[in-house]
Amino acid sequence: MNPFLYPRVRHTRTQRPHRFSDYRRYKPFLRMEFSRQCVYCRLPDGLRGENAFGVDHYRPVSRFPELECEYANLFYACNSCNWRKGDFWPEPRQWAEGRLIPNPCDHRMAEHLRFERTRVSALTAAGLVTLEFLLLNQPDDVEYRDFLLRAIEHCLRFRRAVVQSLFDLDARLREAGATELHGLLADRALLVSDLESVDRDLERLTGSAVDASSQAI
Repeated sequence: MNPFLYPRVRHTRTQRPHRFSDYRRYKPFLRMEFSRQCVYCRLPDGLRGENAFGVDHYRPVSRFPELECEYANLFYACNSCNWRKGDFWPEPRQWAEGRLIPNPCDHRMAEHLRFERTRVSALTAAGLVTLEFLLLNQPDDVEYRDFLLRAIEHCLRFRRAVVQSLFDLDARLREAGATELHGLLADRALLVSDLESVDRDLERLTGSAVDASSQAI
């Protein structure tokens, strides 16, 4: 489970908020829209918190003031990417050469950028601009992604062990006598609680809930 992987298809917006006069009021909708992840570096907001993320104007307000509160121009981004991107907008020649920062609604992000575990590599001119302009491979950022992946892998191992224990316990329950039923049910309740806790941890780490189909309880 690698939360950093770039989308292979263009994102179709799912949220339809009312029009606000303050673009910051769109943040809850954008957070849901983009699964609580920065659209540029793919960092989930679970551990650093929502305050470490903000609203990015893809077309900068300094050049497109009429789009300041246009939902289609707004994206969910971590503060680092948002600050580094700043007022960047390609000149006509740069645009023609594909030297731009892509976004997941207009571009297939996986065609431009690829994660090799926790480091980003560029696949196109647009990917290279994004990689260099947003400093996606800063050592501290790569180290933090490594930490997140290790934490995710640890949680997944623990989750698999809990699910196996539940499977074994359910087999015992089917054959249990009245004298041991109460104790087995108490053990099962503890395991279910462990499973719910690790699923919450995984959601914090990855930005999305664990697929319900994998919850063998």
